[in-house]
Amino acid sequence: MRDPLKSEWRTVLMIVLLTVAGEIFIPPSLPAQRNNPELSGNYRCDFCHDFYRFRSQFPRSVHGPNGCGSCHREIGDLRLHMEGREKPITISCGSCHGEIEEDYRKSVHYVKQNITCQDCHRDIHVIEKSKGDFKRLVQDRCTTCHPARDYSMSGHGKAVADGNPDAATCSDCHGLHDTPVNDTESEQDMARVKEYYTQTCQRCHADPAMMKRNGLSVKAALLYSETYHGKVRDIGYPSRVAGCSDCHNGHNTLPPSDPRSTLNPSDLVRDCGKCHGRFHPRFVAFHPHPDYGDRKRYPVLFWTNVFMDALLLSVFLFFWGHAFLWWRKAYWSRALKAKAGDRIGQSECVETGQIERFSLAERIMHVLLIFSFFTLVMTGFPLKYHDRAWARVMIDLWGGADSAGLFHRMATLLLSTLFLYTIWLSLKFLFPRGQGTKGWVGRLLGPDSLCPNLKDWEDIKGMFRWFFNRGDMPRFDRWTYWEKFDFFAVFWGMFAIGLSGLMLWFPELFSYVFPGWVINMATVVHSEEAFLAAIFIFTVHFFNNHFVPNKFPLEPNIFTGRYPLSVLREERPLEYERLAVQGRLDELKREGPGVLTQLLTAFIGLASLLLGLFLTGLILWTAWFY
Repeated sequence: MRDPLKSEWRTVLMIVLLTVAGEIFIPPSLPAQRNNPELSGNYRCDFCHDFYRFRSQFPRSVHGPNGCGSCHREIGDLRLHMEGREKPITISCGSCHGEIEEDYRKSVHYVKQNITCQDCHRDIHVIEKSKGDFKRLVQDRCTTCHPARDYSMSGHGKAVADGNPDAATCSDCHGLHDTPVNDTESEQDMARVKEYYTQTCQRCHADPAMMKRNGLSVKAALLYSETYHGKVRDIGYPSRVAGCSDCHNGHNTLPPSDPRSTLNPSDLVRDCGKCHGRFHPRFVAFHPHPDYGDRKRYPVLFWTNVFMDALLLSVFLFFWGHAFLWWRKAYWSRALKAKAGDRIGQSECVETGQIERFSLAERIMHVLLIFSFFTLVMTGFPLKYHDRAWARVMIDLWGGADSAGLFHRMATLLLSTLFLYTIWLSLKFLFPRGQGTKGWVGRLLGPDSLCPNLKDWEDIKGMFRWFFNRGDMPRFDRWTYWEKFDFFAVFWGMFAIGLSGLMLWFPELFSYVFPGWVINMATVVHSEEAFLAAIFIFTVHFFNNHFVPNKFPLEPNIFTGRYPLSVLREERPLEYERLAVQGRLDELKREGPGVLTQLLTAFIGLASLLLGLFLTGLILWTAWFY
């Protein structure tokens, strides 16, 4: 039986010895530390806890200056502690490392795997400051749990092993304590994770100095923003498109020529298939980061871009110059008449009554065209200028990227329907019922046709002579040469924008017809042709039909369908004379539009003009001055 008296004396003796030891073993050279209860406690603690790591290694560790009591707290009675009846409370690492703990509690290691600090920072009693290559130390520690095979053979892993200080180790991509949770069931979380890794890749690969040191180019990172994936990401919807990590496996960054690379053509079909389905293998010939200015690597894309730029330049130079010369001539003529006291805006022979110019169906078609066109511009150009602040605002007004895309496609279908209906009307005009093909050439080149003919060439020359005071203004018939250009521009535009848009809408389907790089061509054509169409309509078309001095601020006949007979006689004298000879003037006379029609016309027309001018300013400012 144990002697209680002997046990009590033994405890007392131990307390006395510990107290003496605490005075003896604290070096006199450290008087400040002598009065530190936590540090002095180390020397008392290691009297019993005398393992080598406590007695010798802990004082040299990063936590040594803190003392045992900084982590093991709440020892009130040393005797009870020595008897095992009072144990210290081990506090969280976050009591000192608060910010790190806050990040770590949101990381995948804590949330999903319940990994504690000690699982990575093993035996905190002997931890010293990191010595040597920190990147390799992180890599070695992470690969104790994660397989090292894929990472170690990759470009990043091999470069870290070779001692490249720029190479990405595990913590550079995944974070040291804030590794994000990848919860694919949550769209919001998926977007956050995609954006996290895309920003991580961009941080290095968009750094010119770092890429230059390593013989790499920043273009891959910068040109990602010019792809559809990058554009949708920039306007705030990264979950809807592929980020860097969706195509590039960060644990295998070998070049595409290496058979082991995830970017090798043999693997691309599988990788692209994660998002795209049912495509021909030639689909993977698509260039994910094309440089349209690189003639050597991308000759077809380079010359496609050159052609579109030349088309834009030639069209705008001619028609903007045409508009300026017209405005100057018309304005000067009015000013001179006003100076002479002549009446302005009224022909010498004033005729009463109005004449029909557009049928009800044609007016409805034009209104639908306006709505579809504005919808296409306002849902498409935010993607073209994705990195501008207004682009995100405009996309959000449509309800987000998905909704904007839906409205864009609905407007496309409406515009395509109007285009097909126009073709049907054109065929009916050329081949009227009961006449077959008889006389179709005469109708095609006749005055009621929108097909260009030799008179249009003469009118162009005559117009420029008039601009420079070398002759009178040409006498026009039903359609002018600029109206015919507008009409046929729709055919060219629908071919260019429509076909390229279908290819971008259904790239997998078109891969059975074209190789993937044709999708890159379609991207260039669609974007540049859309710019041409929008700016042409909002500047040249608006000027020709609304902003010339004798029509400003609005020509309402496209909405009302009629205009005064006197205007017909002044602006289209050949049509007036032809209708008079044919005896059709009375047949085409109509009553003037009612008050409600005039009010609705003014609202739709002026609203369209103001919106068009606003969008023009926004687009041109962004394209040239931003």
